[in-house]
Amino acid sequence: MSIKPLLTGISLALFLSAPGLAFADDNACTIATKGDSPIAQACKKGGRKEAAATMKSLVNAAKAKGTPFKCGACHDDLDSYVLKANAGDDFKKLLAAAK
Repeated sequence: MSIKPLLTGISLALFLSAPGLAFADDNACTIATKGDSPIAQACKKGGRKEAAATMKSLVNAAKAKGTPFKCGACHDDLDSYVLKANAGDDFKKLLAAAK
């Protein structure tokens, strides 16, 4: 009987259970990680989920005041939230419209 499969299994289990090694945190912010914008604050508080909720709140506030914004206008997709080139300028407009 070989001990190699047992050691391989134990090593794999330890690797997968080590925090931060095996899987990336799906809720970790990758875009708004610095600054004091409402989105950066939401990222620090609750990750991507909190940031998405805050963005939705800002978009709804701007829309209620007559300035519509759509997620796809600034983001290439809503899984990675990769920003388009116009996103920075449009975000400033969104913040001003949502006040």
